[in-house]
Amino acid sequence: MEPRLPQYTQFFIVINNLVNEKVIDKKQKTELEQSILRKDKNIMEIVSKYGNKDMEQQFCEKLVQYANQRQKDTFVPHIKHLEKNKSNKFSVSARQISFQQEDPIVENKQESLSPFILQLIEQLDTMLSIHMTNGGRFVPTDVEKLTQLRDQINKYLGIQYEQELDNESPVRCRNISVCGRVISEQQDDKSDQVDTSVQLKSKYHLQIISQIKQTYVQLKSLFLGSLHTHYLLMQEELSYNNLVNVVKSIIKELTDSDEIYFLIKRNDEWDFYSTEKDSIKQIEKYKQQVFFLNFSHLKPNIVYNFQNNEKQTKQLELVLDLNSQFTELSIIRFINQNKQETFFFFYWNKPGRNKLLRRFINEANEYGFKDEVLSLTNFLIDVIMQARVQYFNPVQFADQILDIALSFVESSQYILIDEMFRALDPHFKIKKDYAFSEDGRQKIDMDNSVRIEMECRNPIALILEEFYLNRQDHQYIYTEILNLKSKYQRHLRLCHEKTAYYKYFLRSSDTILFDFDKNGRLLFLNHYIWETLKQKYNIQFSPDKKTPNYKELFMDERILKYIDLDEFMMKKKNEYIQHEDFEIFLKVVDQVYKGFVIIFHLQEGSRMKDYIKNLKNEEQLEDEIKQSIQRSYNKHQTFKFISQLQKSNPSVKNSYISLFIPEEQSLDNQEQQQQSTNSLQTMKTRKPRLSIQMLGKQIKAFNYQASKQRIKSIESALEIEEDDDLDTLYEDKTIDKFEFNIFSYQENMKAKLVYHIIKKNDWIDNYDMNEEVLMKFIKEVERKYNKRKNPFHNFDHGITVMHSCHFLCSLPRAHEYLSEIVHFATVISGLCHDISHTGRTNQFEINSKSKLATRYLDKSPLENHHAAVTLRLLNQDKYNILTGLSVEDLQIFRQTLIENILFTDIKQHFGLIKDFEQRVKESKENQDKMFGKMDGDVKLFTGMIVHTSDFSGAAKVFELSKAWTEKVNMEFKAQFDEEGTRQITQTPFMKDLDKQEIMAKNEMGFFKVIVRPLWASLNEFYEKQLQDVIDNVENTIIKWEKIYHTYNEQEKKD
Repeated sequence: MEPRLPQYTQFFIVINNLVNEKVIDKKQKTELEQSILRKDKNIMEIVSKYGNKDMEQQFCEKLVQYANQRQKDTFVPHIKHLEKNKSNKFSVSARQISFQQEDPIVENKQESLSPFILQLIEQLDTMLSIHMTNGGRFVPTDVEKLTQLRDQINKYLGIQYEQELDNESPVRCRNISVCGRVISEQQDDKSDQVDTSVQLKSKYHLQIISQIKQTYVQLKSLFLGSLHTHYLLMQEELSYNNLVNVVKSIIKELTDSDEIYFLIKRNDEWDFYSTEKDSIKQIEKYKQQVFFLNFSHLKPNIVYNFQNNEKQTKQLELVLDLNSQFTELSIIRFINQNKQETFFFFYWNKPGRNKLLRRFINEANEYGFKDEVLSLTNFLIDVIMQARVQYFNPVQFADQILDIALSFVESSQYILIDEMFRALDPHFKIKKDYAFSEDGRQKIDMDNSVRIEMECRNPIALILEEFYLNRQDHQYIYTEILNLKSKYQRHLRLCHEKTAYYKYFLRSSDTILFDFDKNGRLLFLNHYIWETLKQKYNIQFSPDKKTPNYKELFMDERILKYIDLDEFMMKKKNEYIQHEDFEIFLKVVDQVYKGFVIIFHLQEGSRMKDYIKNLKNEEQLEDEIKQSIQRSYNKHQTFKFISQLQKSNPSVKNSYISLFIPEEQSLDNQEQQQQSTNSLQTMKTRKPRLSIQMLGKQIKAFNYQASKQRIKSIESALEIEEDDDLDTLYEDKTIDKFEFNIFSYQENMKAKLVYHIIKKNDWIDNYDMNEEVLMKFIKEVERKYNKRKNPFHNFDHGITVMHSCHFLCSLPRAHEYLSEIVHFATVISGLCHDISHTGRTNQFEINSKSKLATRYLDKSPLENHHAAVTLRLLNQDKYNILTGLSVEDLQIFRQTLIENILFTDIKQHFGLIKDFEQRVKESKENQDKMFGKMDGDVKLFTGMIVHTSDFSGAAKVFELSKAWTEKVNMEFKAQFDEEGTRQITQTPFMKDLDKQEIMAKNEMGFFKVIVRPLWASLNEFYEKQLQDVIDNVENTIIKWEKIYHTYNEQEKKD
């Protein structure tokens, strides 16, 4: 069972209290948090059953029991070995304690290992790193704890020591583990001879620590800075500009880069992008040659740094048109996650402003965290390229941003130890050791050297030689470094905990979390603030403002009266304040107040979702009623998306996308209707419809030539016998592939193509078709398609859509759901879906009050017409190819054909795709409602196939896609002119389509909002079998963008 949000919250409160009360340790707390994130079955059951406030005692007991069991199952302490040193002193290193699943040496004594030992080790580690003073001597409490630990281990191993540990013996730490905590043996005689009375003659030791602390403070702010990027994500509008700002923010927060550039090899062409101009352009051939002449030697996955005065940077300025003001540039060459060769550039245009962050890029080679840099570059490329090919809410990248930020925070350990090296190097003999195994370590003199280790993914240590801990200045440096390391590691653990906590809320769509620090400054926001919530509580939020105070956000006294920072500071344990609309949680760690959290719930949305969920589980309700309610909810969600799209992209209402927006959702619907009515009332005469021939030479951009071949009569239909043309088709492999291109076939071959696809599927034999009737049917379909000589909506388009339906229905995934008769009906639907098309849009038919609009009451006039024409043909004996069907199959065929053709009304687009995706999602979540088992599933699936296939021409490779675009734009141009002639409201996006930049801009939006989501939805359903089609579509969008920028720049120059 999935716990509810209050139970999750209670879980985090309880485990914090258990740590504060020392019932469990921090490692157990971390294990509990990881278990809840993994959704471990046992912990989820505990939280669901006991996670209520009135069961807190039982909840605590269950969590402690679970934590202890996990520790017992997972970690068995194993003491490798202990030896007596020369002075017979007790000696054990924290590094000598490992954790193994099992060990034969101590297998029979595992139960005797008390958790008390582990607790003592942890306390001793902390004590040694913080409290070592007085010339390296232990204070009495330290000695007591150390003796207790020694006695426990002695008892376990049966070791006895003749000499007791005493406070008079000076003990110092030589070797430092990851936490900087080691117990080492007594100094030998040689080290005792070092002069301990050295007086500090300068403050160099203070300067060293001050330098390291400054870096420490800057690095600690790294995580907080990355959280500021999330503010930019928290905007409801689906705006591309929002995303560009997010990209610029994250590179600034993590690397201090002013701009980024990248070169990507796509389809044997090199594309160049820069955040400076936010455009993609193709690099000319000669510039490519210049670039590779200078940079082909760069090895993959290595960061190269260049200063502005270097010769190679001058070549970069020439090739990439860089801003010559930059002072520093770093380049990394790699194969990105899409298997494309890439050169990525980090660019700084001001010297030394924040060189610390630049070290994350420029020191990645030395310390081996190039993977983190590559993750960042791949993420940035993916975000930028995806934003150019689809509309989406930037919040979906929030998880990835947190992960990348956390990886940089982890890597900051290398920067910290590098800063230690830089600070110590002028004053000491120091070197780095990159080996962390016992065998691989550099040997050091144990008497006058110390080793400071950082146990990261790629371990590193600093070795200080001629360094004496009985000198006051040396001891001060050493102790402060240990202290800083310990504190920084606690900071890293806290960052991990916060990330896990934030990720949970990022996945919630009906909860908003405001996380504040102890001073009331906003740290994190997981969701954009709903408009209703803003108005109800007068919430003022600006994404551009960093760390706003809670008083700047909340103006309503109903919230402010619960927040008193002075009172919060006095709290020693977590507290919870509940209100009807929100909850406030105080964050207290180790009895120290750390901040507070405010959580709002979208009650209406939650109730709606719960209501639908309960209805689905209600057995007494008919499935039809449940599905009707679900469809209504889907419609609401669809309209919400469209509304957001229109608000954030005002140009949508004047683009091709406007044709897809349902009438009741159009922002300008009433205004347009009024304008249309007024225009019609003032019309004196009805002008004849313009044909494409009447445009004459006005359409020069497209070079379209109408076919000279006249349509042959039915009597001259192609012969039935297997002629050479059909043999050629049988050998044609592209007929079964998406690469099929209708333009490559002769006119006399096109009807044979239709015949071949029908015969290839065995429908002639299976349905006992009269082949002569079939050929007459095909030729009549061709005649009706071509009678108006439409550039786009013609027989070529009908065959292309038919072929796409054939292709999609033939894939193995479709076989799971489609019967043979449904398969047959779907392919014929594709063929006839636009038969007898007028070459105009539905809106034109309605505005002009055409016969079709009147006949079908303005409801999908063209689609109803196409279905009716098809059925009338099939009702005539000389064209009826369905005589061999049973009564049941005939009914299924007619119903499937009608539904599929009606689904091609572009006003159905958003509703269809939403219903289909919701049904697929429900199928994955509920095994009892697998897709295909519910009524309406096949209808949705075949509707998606035909509707998506209607855009199969657009989804071809760019050259073909562009050809189809030019053809449909010819029809749009003719319609725009006719609308003007007949004084009908002219469709805005159809204006100036002969201008390449206008056409390109239209196509970019159309492909992002309509074409790609359709194919992407089917691609997910087909389990990525259509990825090549998605690649085609994305490449087409990029190509149109290049055309747009090319012509736009030329226009500006002119």
